[in-house]
Amino acid sequence: MLSPTPPPDARRPLALSLLAAAFLCLLPASRSAEFREVHLLQTTDIHGTFTDDDGAADGAWLRLATVIQAQRRRLGPDSSLLIDCGDTSQGSITATVSRGEAAIAALRHLAYDVWIPGNHELDFGHRTFARLTEQAADIVLCGNLRLADGPAMPGWKMFTRNGVDIAVIGATASYMKNWLLPAEARQYHVETAAALLTRILPEIHRARPDVIVLAAHQAWFEGRDPRNINEIASLAERFPDLDLILGAHSHRLLPGLRIGHRTWYVQAASYAQYLGIVTLTVDTEANEVVDIASHTRQVTRADAEDAGLAQALQPWLEQARAERARVIAPVLAAPIPASGRPGSSCATSELLCAAIAAAAPAQVVIHGRLTQKSLSREVTGADLFALVPYENAIVLAEVTRAELEAIIGEQWQFRDSYRFAGLYGARARLDANGNATVLGLGQDGPPPAPEARLTLAMNSHTAAGSGSFPVLQAILQKPETRVRDTGLSTRQAVEDFLRRHPDQAVAPFPWLTAEP
Repeated sequence: MLSPTPPPDARRPLALSLLAAAFLCLLPASRSAEFREVHLLQTTDIHGTFTDDDGAADGAWLRLATVIQAQRRRLGPDSSLLIDCGDTSQGSITATVSRGEAAIAALRHLAYDVWIPGNHELDFGHRTFARLTEQAADIVLCGNLRLADGPAMPGWKMFTRNGVDIAVIGATASYMKNWLLPAEARQYHVETAAALLTRILPEIHRARPDVIVLAAHQAWFEGRDPRNINEIASLAERFPDLDLILGAHSHRLLPGLRIGHRTWYVQAASYAQYLGIVTLTVDTEANEVVDIASHTRQVTRADAEDAGLAQALQPWLEQARAERARVIAPVLAAPIPASGRPGSSCATSELLCAAIAAAAPAQVVIHGRLTQKSLSREVTGADLFALVPYENAIVLAEVTRAELEAIIGEQWQFRDSYRFAGLYGARARLDANGNATVLGLGQDGPPPAPEARLTLAMNSHTAAGSGSFPVLQAILQKPETRVRDTGLSTRQAVEDFLRRHPDQAVAPFPWLTAEP
């Protein structure tokens, strides 16, 4: 996700110094304050970016590891906490070949104190999620999510560093039902972060911590979040006893700013490109924070890779190297560019839809362009993953012509968004108001009968709705729609299509046309 430029206040360390100094001058002379410093180090949204080959410019967990180790030596291990705020285990070829386990190995090797699972930790399915959280059982904090058939994960934990008692609360995004298909969503119990805080803050206050920290896989935004995915802004207003919130999910770089009444907020971007560093000055006699300062340390090519972590990850790194180099299609008939609009002028969207239609099989497909990746004459495993970087499966539904028209019209509202799913297999026209009319099936076939049901395919993320597609969701909830998860991987469908049709040029067809 593209991130707006941080506000000016986020660029400089500060936070409560002047106010704290004025307050301290008013204290009785007989009172002896005990000031101590502690440091919190944050990573987030690493998405399995272990090496330079895993994706982001300059970002790599092997380089970030070197930065982390140096900061811990500088600050002192007894004065710092290392926290990761999720979306850690999915998003790269290395992560995929290890089914997320490489990320847990990295957390272990670097001795993280806390790990908050993010929404992408669920991408490999609930059984894999159970295995990953079991492997990280002593560092995982996630009080608002648990497996339906498993024990609750801890919601908070007290740490003592340099004589300061720090209560760390862990919460993930509470929006899971809008990212998961119903059968998978039923495998989890989820509550809002607000409900979690209401439930556990009295217990935390009884323990009398000096600092209260919320580490959450949610983000802060300046304005209202229209899908209500991120609660951070409202949490800072509602729970002023939170001294610090470490945020995530939106991939923004926010080195530090005050939100709500008094809470300090930090978010260390994504893809192992930054380390967040927060310094808190605490009056342990009064059990209160008197100053917070924060900044971020960027990871660059000048930072060497950590040899110890590379050794710990070696089997998976070797598998990933082999997968990147694997040739899927030695020579395409023609390049497949990612330009244009899905459903009318985008060749990669056409490829995705054609592959899904062949694998499912389905008469009609709705699918967009997942990335800006174009394919040239040779296609390797690295190219394929860049084209389909998500663990999406293919979902089928039986819809009428009228229902298909309603689905197309709803998608058209998002035609300039990454969420837009173009059309394949049926020709449709949209009027000036965005109302769709199906003109026919195939490139030149007649329209289906009104009562006929068409097999419609889409990826699992679109079918889950992401909170954006109420019309689609209402249609998929009808029993007669017969929604089913095929379990077929979108990425595998594309690979199979390219192997079966190496000489077939993929060119976009104008399935969707719009009136001016």
